[in-house]
Amino acid sequence: MKYDDLTIQRLRELPIFEVCSRLGISLYGIGAYSRRALCWYHDDKHPSMHINKKKNIFKCFVCGKGGDTIRLVQDYSNLTFVEACDWLVREFSVTITSTEFPIPTHHSCNSKDSCSKNISVVSDISVCQRKSVPSVTPLDASLVSRSISLTSEFCQAVVSSGYLTELQMRHAAKRYCLGATRNGSVIFWEIDEQLRVHNGKFMHYQSDCHRDKSRTPTWAVAEMKKTGTLPSDFENPHCLFGLHLLTSTNISMCQDKSVSSVTSQRHTLLVRESVCPKKLSDISGISVCQDKSVCPKNVCVVESEKSAVILSELFPDYVWLSCGGLQMFKPELLAPLVNHKVMVFPDTDADGITYKAWQDIVQQASKHYPFHYPIRISPILEVHASAEQKRRKIDLIDLLFESVVKPVE
Repeated sequence: MKYDDLTIQRLRELPIFEVCSRLGISLYGIGAYSRRALCWYHDDKHPSMHINKKKNIFKCFVCGKGGDTIRLVQDYSNLTFVEACDWLVREFSVTITSTEFPIPTHHSCNSKDSCSKNISVVSDISVCQRKSVPSVTPLDASLVSRSISLTSEFCQAVVSSGYLTELQMRHAAKRYCLGATRNGSVIFWEIDEQLRVHNGKFMHYQSDCHRDKSRTPTWAVAEMKKTGTLPSDFENPHCLFGLHLLTSTNISMCQDKSVSSVTSQRHTLLVRESVCPKKLSDISGISVCQDKSVCPKNVCVVESEKSAVILSELFPDYVWLSCGGLQMFKPELLAPLVNHKVMVFPDTDADGITYKAWQDIVQQASKHYPFHYPIRISPILEVHASAEQKRRKIDLIDLLFESVVKPVE
């Protein structure tokens, strides 16, 4: 994993006394700013390693070796620079801000041995994860299969507005199990990684592919309560939209249903890569894992379901998930992603409130769940969006299509 200069500086500023404590290094003395320890570079019988809290460095006055907190972790634990940074990020729940997606460099499963190591990690983390996951009473999967369709206002608008071609829309609808109601609203089904149906969101869209705010979204569970299909006290926890894409199992509820045709699309989408995050346009360096059920996936989390669906076709090497809105985004939604490499893309606003809210939730999730890789936050909208765009509270799709994508006859 690559770390930018800002993150490295933050790691070097972590309190060195606390770093020593978490490494199991015994400190001697009672000084407020200076303590001593046995030097780990040589056979030291008397504490000759001086730890300076004020300067946040260490130095042995016998062998002369020393450094900062990163060097401390490197040398004491015999780690590489990147591994030491990884350890500090995990141990201190440091939130990483980056426009670059984390690329796996040493966790590829090219052999049975390496895969077996990952299996043990997955098993350990899964035990911790199950303890904090609320119980789920799955809805009947046939609700999903019976609703699958491309006739919703949303699917029609995605194509007619030039976001995706008909072929791309058909593929995305199949993968995300997009449904449609008789009155034209799209159904975004919440299906988890165990293929359990939690709920479904009914939403109306205008012809320009923006949500029809005059019509309030409704939920499948709420509608079923009204008709008496479900008891009035029935509740299911929400999950990330698209979470089922993390399973290696074929999703028959989505794939056995034919979908109807939509209007043909004449435009070709051209994306200028210079404006996109580097690793969203050039991911040739990602190592390939042969056992997809064990190895981590590169996961991107956005706010709206619309963004996840469209971006999944523009950048298909990533798994795009949606939290369904800022008010829906909770730390527990990220719990199923503990084994994966995650980057989140907050929407933007004029005051930076949205970005800060996402940052706080990521920090909470990092503290409460055993993530194997640090969650990264992309500031692409904070950096590239204009003041006018921030006032409009645009998302990643808006940025790409207002600044990057042009229709070509």
